[in-house]
Amino acid sequence: MPPINPPKLMGVINLSPESMVADSIALSELDILARAAWLQAQGCSIIDLGARSITPTAPKISDAEEQRRFTNPLRLLTQHGYKVSIDTWSSNTVLAALAGGAATINFTGSQLSIEALNATASAKARLILTYMPYGDAYLMRGADPIPYRMTNILEHLEPRVREARAAGIKDVVIDPNLGIIHPTTEDHAKIQLQNRVLWNLDRLRALGCPILLYAARKPEPLARILFASNVLHARPDYIRTHHPDILNQLMAIDLHDAQG
Repeated sequence: MPPINPPKLMGVINLSPESMVADSIALSELDILARAAWLQAQGCSIIDLGARSITPTAPKISDAEEQRRFTNPLRLLTQHGYKVSIDTWSSNTVLAALAGGAATINFTGSQLSIEALNATASAKARLILTYMPYGDAYLMRGADPIPYRMTNILEHLEPRVREARAAGIKDVVIDPNLGIIHPTTEDHAKIQLQNRVLWNLDRLRALGCPILLYAARKPEPLARILFASNVLHARPDYIRTHHPDILNQLMAIDLHDAQG
């Protein structure tokens, strides 16, 4: 069954050369504009810039380096009319992103500062709040696993949604963070945990926010397609993806079957 309302697509451009998703990396102006144009042609209304890799083996970088990496690409893309999101867990980077014209903050940390919340409200920017029980992806590397359960996700996100609304942010989106499962988790268990969240997504709707899901990039092509299909049929409002072409093919099949 196709989604009642097709999700808005958020296409990823990685500015981090350490990213494990090599085909989403774009470092030169020509490559950034080419990938942004392809993402837009595939239906992505938001371009999500990530400048710091969460790959467990990637070298750690500072907030200053993260900001250096995205400053010119953000300016370039906004000048060309793209709606740009900045993916970061740093409140200081949020402030720099808003000053540079970011329309969306994809906050992947645990706690956004009051200053950053107020700045997001003043800029009338969209705020995506992500389930992140470890603080950030760097801290997660040395932390003990925390169970990935819908109850934990709700308990984490509910007070943060309340804080964002109290700051005056009108457009708050929530993300259960399908990619946050601890790297020590065995593959079979990881897939089951991710699917349990997808199967019970209506519980998250109790927070009254649009929902974003990440169509995580699986290494095998068939696994990538299957997981994208699972995400699509959970009926989120937004899907963040490196490969919108896969989602478009799946939606086209659904539409064809519905009309047939």
